[in-house]
Amino acid sequence: MGRPEAFRTSGRHRRWGYRLGLLGLLLMPLAGLTYGYLALRQSPRTAVEAAQQALAQARAAAAEQYAPVHWRKAEQVWEEVLRRWRLANQRWWSLPDDYAQITALARQAQHEAIVAAAQAAQVRDSLHRESRQMLAALAPRLDSLQRWLRLLPYRPAWLQQLQVAQQQYQAAQYAFEQQALWEAARKARQAHLQTLALTQQVSDYVRDYLAQVPRWRQWVAEARAEARRQNQWLIVVDKMARQCLVYRGDRQLAVFPIELGPNWMGSKHYAGDRATPEGRYRVVRKLGPGETRYYRALLLDYPNAEDRARFARARREGLLPPGAKIGGLIEIHGEGGRGADWTEGCVALHNQDMRRLYEMIPVGTPVVIVGTLDPPSWVQQMIAVHAR
Repeated sequence: MGRPEAFRTSGRHRRWGYRLGLLGLLLMPLAGLTYGYLALRQSPRTAVEAAQQALAQARAAAAEQYAPVHWRKAEQVWEEVLRRWRLANQRWWSLPDDYAQITALARQAQHEAIVAAAQAAQVRDSLHRESRQMLAALAPRLDSLQRWLRLLPYRPAWLQQLQVAQQQYQAAQYAFEQQALWEAARKARQAHLQTLALTQQVSDYVRDYLAQVPRWRQWVAEARAEARRQNQWLIVVDKMARQCLVYRGDRQLAVFPIELGPNWMGSKHYAGDRATPEGRYRVVRKLGPGETRYYRALLLDYPNAEDRARFARARREGLLPPGAKIGGLIEIHGEGGRGADWTEGCVALHNQDMRRLYEMIPVGTPVVIVGTLDPPSWVQQMIAVHAR
């Protein structure tokens, strides 16, 4: 007796269910392998490794120092790459979209790192070139300034500015050697500006002083013309040339090296300023052994009428210290040869030169003291350097 039709249909359904379930169990590993293969093909590992390498190269190029904007951007994107990469690895299964986003971010980080490295190299090369050029230009300028200040009257403010510029130069040189190029360029610029400012001050001071050269030349020309007419003696003191020139009539008979007061550049203003006066004077007395502590001396008639008028004008204008006096006792004397300007305002010669001068020159001899008749080469060089 056969089974009913309903039982036969139900059995067939169960068998098909078993078969489909078994097929599903068999296909699941294959599906997993297929998904894993597809996910592996879309893995961001290659992009992440490329970004990591680009970041390492940017770091080696000191991008953090020389291209900070792009470097910070690359770091920010890289941190996001790592964050998402960690999250993806913590899950059993990661969606392809997760990997695609990580890959895109890794490529962005790589791009920013490449740009940062390139910009850092460009900035570093520019700073290296700028620092090297400024340091090369500064060295001779500082040497020239130091040499000029030794030849000019002592000015504490000038020496202080020179020392600051030299310290900045040394700091720039050290930073350059250590490849701290931002610091090297900054210090070199500071030294450059300090040097330019000091050069301008010194050049302006000397240029103003030299504006009197035509007047000085006129004084000497008139004195020499008178000496020729009278066939008389004449002494010309050229302060900048450090020379005492001796004439008789139309002939130059001697040239002696001299030393002056420390504040020799400019006229004498008051007693104690240690400035050597400029003007037209006469020898009023000869001081022999026992009459001067400076071997021998020729006393001049300083202050003359012109000096007194200038002193009175300066006092009216409030240009003198309280209680200042005009001073006097300006001499041409011996005990020179010390290699520096040391007198209280007098003109000092070597003793052997002073003896010759003392024996030649009579009382009443005209003495013309000028800043210079022909600016020496170092003065012309100073002004030319500033003009550049």
